[in-house]
Amino acid sequence: MTVPSLRVSLMTSSLAACVAAALTAQAPVDTAAAVRTADTVAHAWLALVDKGEIAKSWDEAALSFQLAVTKTKWTQLVVSARAPFEPFGARHQILARYTTDPPNAPPGQYVLLQYKTDVSGGRQVVETVVPTLDGKRGWRISGYFVRLEQ
Repeated sequence: MTVPSLRVSLMTSSLAACVAAALTAQAPVDTAAAVRTADTVAHAWLALVDKGEIAKSWDEAALSFQLAVTKTKWTQLVVSARAPFEPFGARHQILARYTTDPPNAPPGQYVLLQYKTDVSGGRQVVETVVPTLDGKRGWRISGYFVRLEQ
């Protein structure tokens, strides 16, 4: 049986990447505070998805996320990827890492978060959530991935 996967690629224009890099270089970053804030934002965003408010999760996501996938496609992807695991239960953080240079994304401020999440049938999945500092909008989600825990 194949488990559907969900992957939203991170895409922005080169101008946005240059602006993000310039902002990152301007001042030292309190990475511990960034991780705490990003984790709070991730939990609020995941709560929307958990409640089935998928279109609203797209509205609350980073601009790079919205440019990478339409709201309609996002809704289809989430339903397809999460349906075999519903309902999603308790989450336990297993990774929290601040980075300015994640793979397959332009430079900027990101926090890579992973949660081991209880799902139906006594199983667990690993959810990866990638908040980014989205200009004046603050921390927003730029990527989400879910896979069955091996």
